[in-house]
Amino acid sequence: MGSQLQAWIDKSIDTGAFSRRSDVLRFALTRSLWTSFAAVLLNFVVYQVFGRLGVLAVTLPPNPWADCVVTMFVAGPICFIAYYTVGRAIMALSISRDAFERLSRTDPLTGLLNRRAFTDAVATFQVPYVIAVIDIDRFKSINDTHGHGAGDTVLVEVAAELRAALGSESLLARLGGEEFGVVMPDRGRDTALAMLDEARAMLANSLFDIEGQQIAVTFSAGLSRAGGEHGYSALLTDADRALYLAKAAGRNRIVHADDVAAVTAAADRAPQQLAG
Repeated sequence: MGSQLQAWIDKSIDTGAFSRRSDVLRFALTRSLWTSFAAVLLNFVVYQVFGRLGVLAVTLPPNPWADCVVTMFVAGPICFIAYYTVGRAIMALSISRDAFERLSRTDPLTGLLNRRAFTDAVATFQVPYVIAVIDIDRFKSINDTHGHGAGDTVLVEVAAELRAALGSESLLARLGGEEFGVVMPDRGRDTALAMLDEARAMLANSLFDIEGQQIAVTFSAGLSRAGGEHGYSALLTDADRALYLAKAAGRNRIVHADDVAAVTAAADRAPQQLAG
């Protein structure tokens, strides 16, 4: 019985059956009405059976219908109070669980998804899609020069800039530290690069006024594409490699995973050309 009750409560929360006060009132009124009718029926049957058989010296009421009405008026309010209390408790539990779920999946500083929620969300995306890993350039220097409070403000501002630039169809998360993750529908290599580069340029051309200090911020990003043959971990690794190359190539730029081999080869040739 206990497990069935728990299952019913869980189902009620999952389906949002107690998300509003009107839901609680509807539940209390409906259940108390049916319970009151059941009490009236049971009261009538008990009186008829016990009275006719003389069990426990029970006698038949002089007016059975009046007795039924009295039972309805007694049972109704008691049932309503009980069911309303239960409904309010389930609604409070539902609100608490929703809040905990949001907190467990949200980065508390920026309000973006955290790494766990991002990983879960990527699994629901239809391939093909694009994954990008974004890292704020020289973020440690910002913390060391201006303080960690300024660093936190920069993270919040960068998150807002990325959210505005990438649009509602893109999924944005803070993966940790100064690193952000983006997944978006794949509309072609050039389109994805253009969207990220627009966000990069917008940030690079901005100055953040933090405690009277003007702070310039840039980011580097690595981009990879999911066509169905690679899993999330492999794509994230490809994007990380591209990000590493973007950092090594001078920062404030975006590198596609498809270009890693070509850019690496060009970087390897440069010292040889200088030596020649």
